Amino acid sequence: MLRDLVLKNDEVLNDIKIGFRKYRLSLLIILTSLLILVLYSQLNYSVDNQITKLNMEKNYYVAENFKLKNQLAVLSSPERISKLAKEQGGMKNIDYRQVKFIDVNE
Repeated sequence: MLRDLVLKNDEVLNDIKIGFRKYRLSLLIILTSLLILVLYSQLNYSVDNQITKLNMEKNYYVAENFKLKNQLAVLSSPERISKLAKEQGGMKNIDYRQVKFIDVNE
């Protein structure tokens, strides 16, 4: 019985060797395809990470730009400029009834 097992194992190994030789090209193509698939997946993962980081950076800069535009609107408001001109520059409001205009066309 033990001898039958040994012979059967040898036959199985022989069949595997024959099958491997017969399908060697197919196995090589399958393994190469799997390797290419893994490499492509790794590259795709890396690119996705970069896209995510760049989108986060873009969102940060969009928010910062919005904040700066709001600050610009506040700082350039006519009411603020008029207030600063009166307080720091000693300027007064103009009474246009006291202003004399000169006609340069004459």
